[in-house]
Amino acid sequence: MDSLTEGEIAQIATLQRDAGIRRLSHHFQWFEFSGDRLSFHQAFVYDVAMFTTERGFSWANVIRSAVLAKDIFPQLHDFDIHKFWSLLRYVLCEHLSNLTPVHRHVFTQYLIDTCISRRKLFQVVVGGVVEESVAQKHLEVQLPPTPCPLAQGTDLQEWEAQSQQQTRLASSLQQTEEKLRSLRAGPRVTLGDISAPSDGELNKKTIMELVQSAVRTAEGQILGSLSQEASLLSDILQLKLQQEALATGRHHNTDTSQMAATKAKMQTAKQKERMTENAKQELIQ
Repeated sequence: MDSLTEGEIAQIATLQRDAGIRRLSHHFQWFEFSGDRLSFHQAFVYDVAMFTTERGFSWANVIRSAVLAKDIFPQLHDFDIHKFWSLLRYVLCEHLSNLTPVHRHVFTQYLIDTCISRRKLFQVVVGGVVEESVAQKHLEVQLPPTPCPLAQGTDLQEWEAQSQQQTRLASSLQQTEEKLRSLRAGPRVTLGDISAPSDGELNKKTIMELVQSAVRTAEGQILGSLSQEASLLSDILQLKLQQEALATGRHHNTDTSQMAATKAKMQTAKQKERMTENAKQELIQ
């Protein structure tokens, strides 16, 4: 204890916490506890000494406060505020009788607050109930993902413009598909629309003439209908391509659009041939 001089305690105050605890502990004899309980005891003494250092106590009184803390720690196993207050008045008069009223009040309040807030811990450590498990709760804070910088994201005005364009495309696509359905559901010319001879006599020659007449009559209508259907199919494909470009954030160039339109026309031409053949079969039947 005599080795703990004012110069030594001043040096200890400049060290990091772990190093300061070890160096301060070398100046005392520790008979009360061992193991983890001893570590708590030494840390308590160090914390009290550093508190008085921060509050401007003289180095002599800092040393006395460390001695006081070492003496009262073993008596905290059964903390009672009234008993503790009596104990505190006694040790203050014995070790720190020359404290100013301000320092006495500050030091007393610190010890009371510390012992009350850590009462259960002191009861376990000082009382020797080392088998008692102390439950610990692990709190995790889930943070939302960090948003991309504006350079990597989409500007608000651009996003609003894209949303409006997407709405217009969806409306146009719906209207175009409705036109296509109406066109396909339209009336077709059949033999029933061709007037038969008034005498009611039908032979092979007459039937062939009726079929040829029906085909010629329906040809113009079929070609016009298929032309409109090809145009509508091309429009539908273009609208879908524009929707995909908006959804994926890519911009299709003109060549891609032209290739898609050409493909649509080829598909429509094939469908046109099939429809013409079907129409002829219907007329023959």
